[in-house]
Amino acid sequence: MATALVVLAGAGIAFAGGALDNRGGDGNGPARSAVPRPDAPTLLAPESTLTSLAVIDIHGVLPADLERGGADRLRIYVNDRLARERGVPAEASFELNEVPLAEGENQIRAALVGEGGEGESSARILVVRDSTAPQIRITRPEAGATVYGGTETLRGRTEQGATMEIRDGRTNDAVESTVADDGRFEASLRLQMGNNPFVLSSEDPAGNRASTRFVVTRATNLASISLSVSVSELAVGDLPSTVDVVALVRDELGRASGGAEVTFGLSPPNRGTTTYRSITADGRASWSDMVVAGDDRAVGIWLVTVLAVMPSGEELRGDASFSVH
Repeated sequence: MATALVVLAGAGIAFAGGALDNRGGDGNGPARSAVPRPDAPTLLAPESTLTSLAVIDIHGVLPADLERGGADRLRIYVNDRLARERGVPAEASFELNEVPLAEGENQIRAALVGEGGEGESSARILVVRDSTAPQIRITRPEAGATVYGGTETLRGRTEQGATMEIRDGRTNDAVESTVADDGRFEASLRLQMGNNPFVLSSEDPAGNRASTRFVVTRATNLASISLSVSVSELAVGDLPSTVDVVALVRDELGRASGGAEVTFGLSPPNRGTTTYRSITADGRASWSDMVVAGDDRAVGIWLVTVLAVMPSGEELRGDASFSVH
């Protein structure tokens, strides 16, 4: 009968008929092949990549050929930092709620983890968090300024891409306004005597809102213009003749206004209007030696008009007349 030879050599046991080590197998290599890492999931871009919120819900899809035993954890990274981790869902589509966002840009990716380690990352999606409310700056009229007209142009600026809503603080009626892409806005305000409150509200593309209250004070307007003509009547036989016209202009505070642009007009009964332009000095503008000429067609009422444009933009008008007989 054959006898088996057993030799103890360290941790191995050798048999005369062959060899077997403690790792299993036939001694020609490892018993198991390397476990592959799971494929990357797919993240779905949110409806809006701009938000004011501190968290966001992430949606995605698992790899089509994923074996349930090949991955047991799903990880979400924000700016390469682990933000959320959960077990692999049973359905192909998945959702992770309230993934935290940092202020500014957030690069978000996902990866699966299995027995072979963490797999490839998904393509990144970008979400920008902006939690800063838009600023509202009013450039006209200046804060604390007093105006005298029944209307006033409001101008200012808010955040680029933001909307602007203006409401009358007394009636809550909307005031028509325009806002440019760069945030500049403009509106025409109708004013009553005294304080006129307005509420301005702005909302930026991320959904942040801001509002401010602005008061425009309209004072009693003492602006005036008077027009005088050196004659009240002329005889047609005395034509041609010259006439002096003088305009006296006062500003909103009742003071003699300098620097107002004045346009005089002379309208004969049967001819076109002649104009003359001047600038006030100490509230006075004149059209000296205005020529009145003609024949029998000159008989009738001659109308003299004046238009003064104040430095504030307000317009004042006046008229007078004389006759030719």
